[in-house]
Amino acid sequence: MTSRDGVLVLNSDTQCAMSVIRSLGSKHVPITAGGSSRRSLGMFSRYSDETYVHPDPDSDHAAFVDHLVDHLRRSDYVAVIPAADHSSLILSRYKERIERTGTTVAVEDWETFDRAFDKGKLADALASIDVPTPETHTPTDMNDVAAIADEIEYPALVKPRCKSHLHDAGYTVTLVGDENYVHSPAELRRTYRRLSREQDHAEGRYPLVQEYVPGTTTTTVALADGGDVLTYFQEERLRTYPASGGNSALLAAVREPTMLEYTERVLDRLDWTGPVMVEFMQTPDGEFYVIEVNGRYWGSLPFAVESGVDVPWFHYLLLRGFDPSPLIDVGAYRTDVLQRRLLYEDIKWLGEHLADGRPGAVVPFVRSFVTTRHTFVSIDDPVPTAGALLQGAYLAAQSIRERLS
Repeated sequence: MTSRDGVLVLNSDTQCAMSVIRSLGSKHVPITAGGSSRRSLGMFSRYSDETYVHPDPDSDHAAFVDHLVDHLRRSDYVAVIPAADHSSLILSRYKERIERTGTTVAVEDWETFDRAFDKGKLADALASIDVPTPETHTPTDMNDVAAIADEIEYPALVKPRCKSHLHDAGYTVTLVGDENYVHSPAELRRTYRRLSREQDHAEGRYPLVQEYVPGTTTTTVALADGGDVLTYFQEERLRTYPASGGNSALLAAVREPTMLEYTERVLDRLDWTGPVMVEFMQTPDGEFYVIEVNGRYWGSLPFAVESGVDVPWFHYLLLRGFDPSPLIDVGAYRTDVLQRRLLYEDIKWLGEHLADGRPGAVVPFVRSFVTTRHTFVSIDDPVPTAGALLQGAYLAAQSIRERLS
């Protein structure tokens, strides 16, 4: 290593940032844990050498960028790594300015990033390659909606083209609960009109209307270089909250050659470099539909790392200009373990099933405490582990109180 080998990891209160910090820190890469709060869990990790507190990018992304640029000018990092949707968006949008500090921004350039980030642009990009995708419409006004309302099949989905937006007023908007099911032309028109009003911050990116594809959410996560997959890991969501589709609570590793083949085609089409998640819906007949592409580190990253695919380390080598391929045994990962990603989401999953009159859900819920690994739990990194467990217990208790009130 040279003197310029340290990394600034942003969003250090997230699971994926903690995984990056632990992976690189355990290999003696100097780590600075960044966040908008001094209480970010990653700042208490034994693998963090320094901390960096910055303005909240959700409140003022311009102030955040100014502060970050000033910090990077006074520091000596090889790279800055974002680990959340909104920070990846900001760093990609301002990548040229940030990299003038001499620090590599570990996210794709804006044109490539936006092609995946904007679901409408993604649908256009994937239309020219042989991968199954939901039928997608990108209306720009209510006249366009009226034109398709009687033609499409129901149920359908109305969803934002992007999960986050940089508002002209300076703040960042991140949408929660981004799928809205509609079952008739009238409901489509009402829902689209409502979402268009709610998302007036969306920079002209009006909601899209998409075919509903039933099935199970599966993903291929990868590290790519110029569209070539260097390494990958595949997972299936066994439990989500809400059950109709939401945050993953319990995950299983899988091997699906067809899903990998589609992923390779998608990343080649996007000419992607860096970490990426390609999300699929596996239908009951076994087909895989590409639903979306997340061009950043993903929440279940610890599962891939602990199963044998150390994406952060290989990514770091790539950022340093090295070819990590000789170190990678592609496709060699464990498939014999489960991982509980979010305990409080799993508790909410149980509560939803009990409320629906399915008491049998208690059995797999209790059994999973023995059969699963738990994200964030690390014996050799006790402080953030304890903090995460306390935070999870608090959120779970809060959820139970809300259900009982």
